[in-house]
Amino acid sequence: MSQNSNLSSPVLTGTRQTMMSWSKVIESYEEIPEIYRPFLDPLLAASPGFPYIVLAPPLDKFLRKTSEKLICDSPQAIHILERSGDQVLKKSYAYQKIGMLEVGIILLKSWVTLCGENSEGANNCTTLEFNTSSERHYAAFLKKIRPAAEENNEGSLKTEQGKFDHLSGANFKFMNYARSSLLVGETVLQSVLQPEIRVPAWKIFGWTFHRTVSLAHLSILTDRELILIRDDERSKAIKGVRYGGVWQYIRLESIRSVLLENAENDLLSLVIVPAGGDAIRKKFAAASKPELEQLRDKLQEMLLSF
Repeated sequence: MSQNSNLSSPVLTGTRQTMMSWSKVIESYEEIPEIYRPFLDPLLAASPGFPYIVLAPPLDKFLRKTSEKLICDSPQAIHILERSGDQVLKKSYAYQKIGMLEVGIILLKSWVTLCGENSEGANNCTTLEFNTSSERHYAAFLKKIRPAAEENNEGSLKTEQGKFDHLSGANFKFMNYARSSLLVGETVLQSVLQPEIRVPAWKIFGWTFHRTVSLAHLSILTDRELILIRDDERSKAIKGVRYGGVWQYIRLESIRSVLLENAENDLLSLVIVPAGGDAIRKKFAAASKPELEQLRDKLQEMLLSF
């Protein structure tokens, strides 16, 4: 055996490979990879203390191959540095100008997407992908994007959460998702649950086969935002229930219009048009038309105040 073969790198165990996919909190300047330091130095110089920084490693086995990102907090904005070869791409978003936040969790795969006006004045979206075991590291950023009321009124929160108790029989998972999505000080005005919609596709030897045109989703209108919760097609159904989900939080002031349209298969489509973004379409059964008209009218009336 040659001498070079003895110097080969050790094989990484499965546990070690998994740990390498975890995001980590950077606690000192020495821990910051050198490639990011020139971009962070001005922020560090203006900060009274060491800011909250998270390093998200690249993930080869995610929903798609991702790149390494470093996320840094400042009093008014979130700064995202992305490694691209030997270059660094930088985006910054003022927390108050992030109009839509999306949070997705599918088994060990999670992501956060921020949409809003960046520091250059353009509407943009940025996605941060990470192993679900690192979810706690991103909570500080999410709290600043969706700040709760300053008063600690837990009694009021429980009252609002109780407005979803009627969902326990129809979709227990979505009931819990809805309850956990609310913030202290937020008031629920209306919610509409749509179970999975399947329509006949073809018949063979007397058997009718169906196709899914819409997975289960829940729309919640509060006094400050529109919350959309849905199942994800990439999550496999086990005994009729899909693991995980996707949450979209849209600030009311960032919504430009809301429409109710007819869709194929005698369905209805609720269309939400956010500022500077693509329209979001949610399909509903025709039987939900009265609830959807009420939701549309409430939302349209609220939008007039912005």
